[in-house]
Amino acid sequence: MKSKKQATNMFKNYPPPVPAMDITPSDDAFHGSKKRISAEWWYFDANFTNNYSLHIGCRTFSKKKNGMISPFLEIYKDGKLEAKAVKRYSFSKFKTSLNYPMVKLANNTIIQFDQEKFKEKKQWIYNVSLQIENYGVNLIFKGITKGFKYQTKAESWTVALPKASVYGEIIVNGKKINVSGIGYHDHNWNYSLLTPLTYGKGWYWGKIMSKTLTVSWAEVIKSRYKGEILAVLSQDNQGYFPTKAENIYFKPDKFVRNHGRKMPTKFDLKINDIVKGIPIKVDVQMDVFEIHYNKVLIIAPYWRYHVKTKGYITLGSKKELVNETQIMEFLKFS
Repeated sequence: MKSKKQATNMFKNYPPPVPAMDITPSDDAFHGSKKRISAEWWYFDANFTNNYSLHIGCRTFSKKKNGMISPFLEIYKDGKLEAKAVKRYSFSKFKTSLNYPMVKLANNTIIQFDQEKFKEKKQWIYNVSLQIENYGVNLIFKGITKGFKYQTKAESWTVALPKASVYGEIIVNGKKINVSGIGYHDHNWNYSLLTPLTYGKGWYWGKIMSKTLTVSWAEVIKSRYKGEILAVLSQDNQGYFPTKAENIYFKPDKFVRNHGRKMPTKFDLKINDIVKGIPIKVDVQMDVFEIHYNKVLIIAPYWRYHVKTKGYITLGSKKELVNETQIMEFLKFS
C-alpha cells in the first residue's frame, strides 16, 4: 500500500494477530474490564430507502462493577447530521448479560437479542429501541450474513451483523417516520488509555455491499511505517471468507484540512485472493460526500463519512456491481 498520508514507499501492512473465527451470542454480550478502565461499545448503523441514515449504540467506560454507560443516537438526512442525542447513566442503572446481547438502562430496554429465534432457527435478530427527548428509534435488525470475530487478550472486535435487513420507525423532532433498509452491527471491547501504545494510533473502518456480497474491512495504523489490515467477504445466507493481508491494497487519497488535521476524502480498496479455493476480487472506490466530525474516548478526533461506493465484488463466477452509499470512519488517537 502507498499513501500520501503515510508518506510511504516504506509503509507495509501486516495481518491481524489472530484469525477470523465464528461467533456465539456471548461474543456480543457485555465483556467488561477487570484490569483497568476500558471502553466497550455496541455499534449499529443503517441506510434507509428514504435517504435517512443513522448510527445508534451504547458505550461503556468501566472497571469491574463501576463505570458509566452512554446510549447515543445520530440521525442523518442525505448524509448531513440532522439530530444527535446522548444520555449518561451510572452502572447502578445498567442491566446486562454475559451470555447474550442485552442492554437495559433505568428499566428501558435499549438492545435486546431475540434468544428464541436464535434457539429455534439460529437467526440473529435484535430489537434496538431508544428515545431521548424528541428523537428516537424502534428498529429490528435481522442478520443476512454470518458473523465473525477477531478476539485477542486485549482489544477485540465482533462483527455480529456484517449485513442486516432493518425496519421500524425513527422519530425526528417528535415526528414518527417509517423506515426500511440495510444495516450493520459490531461490538468492540478492551479499549483503554494503553490502546494507542499497544494496539494502534488509529484506524480506518468501513464496509462495502453489492446485491448479495459484503466486504467488512479495517486498517489499524500501528506506526508511520506499519499497519494491520483485514478484509472479510460475506455472502448472503452463506459463510464468510477472510482474505490475506498481502492480497489487500488500500489507499487513502485526496487529503484536505478538517478541524486542523489532514484527512482523506477518497479511498481505493482492491483485493485479489483465493480463499477456500474460490477466487475473490474486489475493486471499489469510496468518495466522501459528507463528513461528521466528533471526538470519542474524550480526546480522540473521529470522522464519520458518508461515501459513494462504486466498483465491483467478485466471488468465484459471481460478479456484482457496487453502487451504494455507505458509512465509514477514520479515528486518530494522535
